Amino acid sequence: MARPSREAEILDAALACFAERGYDATRVRHIAQRAGVSEAALYRHHPSKEAVGLALFATHMRRYATVLKTVADDHNRTVEARIKGLAEAALQARRTDPTAHRFVLGHQQQFLSALPADFPYPIRIVDRLIQEGQADGTVKPGPVRVLSALVVGCMNQPAIVAQHAARGTIDLDDPGTVDLIADGAWAAIAVAP
Repeated sequence: MARPSREAEILDAALACFAERGYDATRVRHIAQRAGVSEAALYRHHPSKEAVGLALFATHMRRYATVLKTVADDHNRTVEARIKGLAEAALQARRTDPTAHRFVLGHQQQFLSALPADFPYPIRIVDRLIQEGQADGTVKPGPVRVLSALVVGCMNQPAIVAQHAARGTIDLDDPGTVDLIADGAWAAIAVAP
């Protein structure tokens, strides 16, 4: 009889360890102890700490992409409403699981390019929405990926700045702040009135 997978416990433990100790200071033994497994059991799942980090990153990036795709695929809403909805959804993802959100934002440079080519990258979701907006005349002309990067920057940068700002400087839970960020994401790409 096969042993049940401990993957979920290992990834949860890794996220907690990375949040408490930092990625660089965390060792495989820390993750194994936190997960309640032996180092050998952890190594049966992942050959290294880097592999654990990549699996964790991919898991949470995929969840994030799924949330964004749901918003982007709602064709009952205008492109403007969906772009603003993406920003709102990004902030909601941060509120729902701030540790995972912080890990994903903070480790993109390390893990993003290691994901498989067919991964549902969030920027590709935004790309399709930008193309739709360009086709209907609501999004300004220009390179799709550049316009998508502007939207993603508006979605992510306030959360990154808030992590490093003095406590209380940026309240990402404030509805006015959420609206400001969503409006900024749209304003960055909208055809001028």
